[in-house]
Amino acid sequence: MAKGEVAFDAAKAQAVFKTYADAAKKMPTLFPDSSKTGGETTANPKIWEDQAGFKAAFVKFEADAAAGATVANLDGFRTAFGAATKNCGTCHEVYRIKK
Repeated sequence: MAKGEVAFDAAKAQAVFKTYADAAKKMPTLFPDSSKTGGETTANPKIWEDQAGFKAAFVKFEADAAAGATVANLDGFRTAFGAATKNCGTCHEVYRIKK
C-alpha cells in the first residue's frame, strides 16, 4: 500500500497499525532476564543492560503505531507508516547483533 502496489484501504491500513501497537506491547516481555544466555541469538546484551531504554523504544513504537490507527487516506498512511516502521531500524541498530 505504501509503495502504491495495491490500492489504499483504510480498514486494512488501520489494521496494520493495530497489529504494530499490539506487537509493541508484547515485545519487551519476550526478553526476560532468564533469556540472556543460551541458544544462538542475535539479541544484543544491551537489551538486558538497558531495560529502560529497550522498553522506552517500544513505548515510542506503540505511540507511533497508535497515531496511524486512524489514517483515512494514502498520504496519511505513508506518513504514519514511515514514522512507525522507522522504530524497527532504530531499535535493531542498538538491540540486535548484526551477523
